[in-house]
Amino acid sequence: MPPTEANLHLSVALAAAVAAGDVLRKLWPKPRQVQSKGPRDIVTDADFAAQAVVLDRLRAAFPDHAILSEEGRHDIDLNSPTPTWIIDPLDGTTNYARGLPVFAVSVALAWGGVVQVGVIHDPLRRESFYAARGGGAWLRRGRAKPRPLHVSAVADLGEAVVGLDWAREPELRALTLAAVQRLVTRCRTVRATGSAALGLAYVGAGWVDAYFHHMLQAWDVAAAALLITEAGGVINTPAGAPWRLGDAQVAASNQGLQAAFGAAVRGE
Repeated sequence: MPPTEANLHLSVALAAAVAAGDVLRKLWPKPRQVQSKGPRDIVTDADFAAQAVVLDRLRAAFPDHAILSEEGRHDIDLNSPTPTWIIDPLDGTTNYARGLPVFAVSVALAWGGVVQVGVIHDPLRRESFYAARGGGAWLRRGRAKPRPLHVSAVADLGEAVVGLDWAREPELRALTLAAVQRLVTRCRTVRATGSAALGLAYVGAGWVDAYFHHMLQAWDVAAAALLITEAGGVINTPAGAPWRLGDAQVAASNQGLQAAFGAAVRGE
């Protein structure tokens, strides 16, 4: 449902994501301070600035909640009964650092290992994809009235647009490349966004029919996983098991493509 005062968690999550997005948009034209966190893994000053805004908002509203964030604490039990926020303040950092205009803020709330609220906000397009468990999936553009989202109706893999992004580890990149080589002969085309949160959100919106990734963290996928299921889609692991919070690999699609898409990713 659209956010109301009765749905405080979703309202605060939306406001926090939009506020962080405002920071990212203001910093967008300015020079970046880039640090390396490891092979093919960077962080910028904008990541930290956006994260500070999200954390301030969430701590003010919910001081007793736990927070797991990409640039913050990682030692959080995702299966704890304590309400836990799962934050990616800038998903698509490499895009952002290189001036590619595809990135997002991702904010999710879970408890007991189950995602309850998810928001993915695209600052440059001013698009907020969001969902609350049992309330459907929604898209709000700027100040326009929110509209409901649903996954696509494409049931033929030969007509499907498939999204993907690349793992950092070489062996997982090889798995992705092998899957792409199979898919390009079976689907209409493939797309890589550089932002897993947006790539998955596009499945929920029906703009992309399926998406897979072999190396994700909870903050990359938590919000999008709820969005997809609330939009009528399916999110599994590439092996075909139901995706669970904390799983690093995903294969998401509408229900009509689930079997053929999963088989292609697995090499069956």
